[in-house]
Amino acid sequence: MRDISNFLVRDLKDDEKITEPGFYRIPMERHHGQPCDGVSVTSSVLRKMEIQTPADVWAFHGLNPDRYEREQTDALRMGRAMAAFIEGGPEELERHFRVLPKDKPKRPTEVQLTAFKEGRASDAALKSIYFWQKVEEDPRDIVTEAEWELICNMGKVLAQDPAASAALGGEPEITMAWYDHETDLWCLARPDQTSFDGMLSDYKKVNTQGRPFSYRVCDNRITDHGYHQQMAFAREGFVSLIGEEPQQVGLVFQVDKAPYHVILREVDEEALAIGEFQNRRARRLFRECLDSNNWWGPGEDIGAYQMPSWFRERLIEEMQTAGVAP
Repeated sequence: MRDISNFLVRDLKDDEKITEPGFYRIPMERHHGQPCDGVSVTSSVLRKMEIQTPADVWAFHGLNPDRYEREQTDALRMGRAMAAFIEGGPEELERHFRVLPKDKPKRPTEVQLTAFKEGRASDAALKSIYFWQKVEEDPRDIVTEAEWELICNMGKVLAQDPAASAALGGEPEITMAWYDHETDLWCLARPDQTSFDGMLSDYKKVNTQGRPFSYRVCDNRITDHGYHQQMAFAREGFVSLIGEEPQQVGLVFQVDKAPYHVILREVDEEALAIGEFQNRRARRLFRECLDSNNWWGPGEDIGAYQMPSWFRERLIEEMQTAGVAP
């Protein structure tokens, strides 16, 4: 591979739109918030088009004036926190997250707030009001002390794993933007790490709900969440912008229970080819739905009940024994 270590990564200004293919440093919110001079699609949109339905995409899409607000789950919040730690350790985590102490006061009640406005708040109410006022004025997101400790412990294990450190040692959170002429859509891929010497990787924190952590768990996550599509999309962007194939594409999984084991799974050429096929199909479907304004959902699939084969075979056998088989 030719030397591309000094490839330009641009910082996009707040009032600037992406008008040219390239590598960009932009916040995650902008990545998902239509930052181009035309309609853009991300990996999460394409995967949802494949795994769910167009209606599930459009229900929360930024271009939908009647969209639902996306729920900010603990999993998403912790994912952002872990990404910050991987990028720059505790210092970077503290830049984006505020730690709530265990002995924090309860949030003030409506009665306490009313008393405060009337100048008759108790000392306990004043302590609660001033504490939470300071928290709300802080633009950073929140983690608890236990969550902070978990993130730091997991980060230490990652740092001590040579393979994981190598896989996550590239440029963090870079948006790759390129234009797809077939569908008239901008494409935005954003793996957790992009190494310009040819490695693309993404980190996944896993809770197994008490089951053993193994490569089977990781492979099932890849299939269920379409992570092979995600990495195929990243490879497509890399090739489109660099003109070279990445040398390796993979995922780093880590379980969120001590001793915080790490498993690396390479996404091979066949899986990437399958993912690229799905991504192209999803892009075409997205364009078709956008042009027709028909974002169909699961209710479009009308058909006959499909009885599980094991259940059907057992009952047919019982009916034959009873002499009433169809």
